[in-house]
Amino acid sequence: MKRIVVIGIGSVIMRDDGIGSKVVETIEDNLHTHNINSIVGETDFQCCFDEIKPDDFLIIIDAMTQGKDPGCIEIMCLVDALKNRRKLRTQHEFSLLDLIELHYPEIEGYFIGIEAAEIGFGFEFSDPLQKCYVQICESVLNTILNIKEEMERA
Repeated sequence: MKRIVVIGIGSVIMRDDGIGSKVVETIEDNLHTHNINSIVGETDFQCCFDEIKPDDFLIIIDAMTQGKDPGCIEIMCLVDALKNRRKLRTQHEFSLLDLIELHYPEIEGYFIGIEAAEIGFGFEFSDPLQKCYVQICESVLNTILNIKEEMERA
């Protein structure tokens, strides 16, 4: 089976932008229990990219702003996220995703976007994300475990 690598990206000093990093940090012990690798990349996209192998199965978690309810989670195939990354309106659309598309255009995986409410300087999440943070973490973890289970059945 392919190695599953979960990468959380986002700046923890930019309020909701750090949701991907913080969620992976929160669930990484559970991920490791299930033999799933994790990287809390924050804004160091080069370090994240250096950890990726061409035959990995990637799950990238990041904040996005698409005008949906804060905390809303959207899951899409990584290949679709790469093709449509300009529409995702993530803060990191010009870094890790660009490197992946350039060097590993056929890599498999998913992009999990979490709708942000406020992106700006600050260390705490917006009130809407603070209120549903535990639910977001549980939902993301369950999604990842379901993906792994589907891969094992295939």
